[in-house]
Amino acid sequence: MIAAFFTEERRKMKPIIITFGEIIWDVYPDARHIGGAAFNFASHAAKCGAGSVLVSAVGNDGLGDMAVTCAEGFGVGTSMIKRTSEPTGQCLVTLDEKKIPSFTVLQNAAYDNISLSDGDIGKIREMRPQALYFGTLIQRSPASRGALGKLTENVAFPEIVCDINLRKGCYTAQSARFCLKKATVLKLSDEEEPLLRKMGFYISDDRPENILHAISAAFPNIKVILLTCGERGAYAYAAADGKLIGVPAKKVVPVSSVGAGDSFIAAFTTAYLCGEPIGSALEKAVALSAYVVSKADAVPEYDYGFFAL
Repeated sequence: MIAAFFTEERRKMKPIIITFGEIIWDVYPDARHIGGAAFNFASHAAKCGAGSVLVSAVGNDGLGDMAVTCAEGFGVGTSMIKRTSEPTGQCLVTLDEKKIPSFTVLQNAAYDNISLSDGDIGKIREMRPQALYFGTLIQRSPASRGALGKLTENVAFPEIVCDINLRKGCYTAQSARFCLKKATVLKLSDEEEPLLRKMGFYISDDRPENILHAISAAFPNIKVILLTCGERGAYAYAAADGKLIGVPAKKVVPVSSVGAGDSFIAAFTTAYLCGEPIGSALEKAVALSAYVVSKADAVPEYDYGFFAL
């Protein structure tokens, strides 16, 4: 059974979310699927009812053509996806016996060379976006990192949503710190949190409430911190009142966790921007991510909804 994601009143609000980041084809031993955290987030945000616009780049190749077609099929705005001489991004993916993916992201792809002109900045301002989303991977190259800096400096976003996404070889302490210093909404997993701790960002212990309180104390710009804990569910920490909310995981038969985290933060962000209470937005995020885990595709078929809460 599929439950409505939003009421008609909520859908009419249609918050505008700008996603800055990667478009990557995930290449498995026997298949190829469109992906990348930014592409997945933008696609889920659109399917959840947001006005979703993706700022990225693809190559002048067949994979680039297919990527743009896929984005349009998911309802994502593609006017800010540019073409470059570099190839469309690819990532080699393997799954272990628990269906947990490992990634090898190929270097010097089109999305490493995103550029934004003053005219592009003006067009984004005219959209009156409510939020900007980005992660660490898109910061690995000077070109895209510079374009992201230009965007954050020249457009006043009411909310900045960051998913740390610490993939091996695709982040630095500098890119993680940029996320932590810019974010008003931050997502990380219990697997990523120890990596942040090793980078010396804060001192804490393994209890969710202490982890989230420590991050909040170190980075007062962050209004909401989300911690995903796999089979143990997820937590949200509201800095304004120090309130910690936990939601247990949904029991599903796992097929692939690729895209689950992206659907989680997209569902939360869309609900949060529409005025949903943090607890309600967290429940939607947990439910949608569980649904995605039960499917093979990172952006499976659904329409403004997911399994009933």
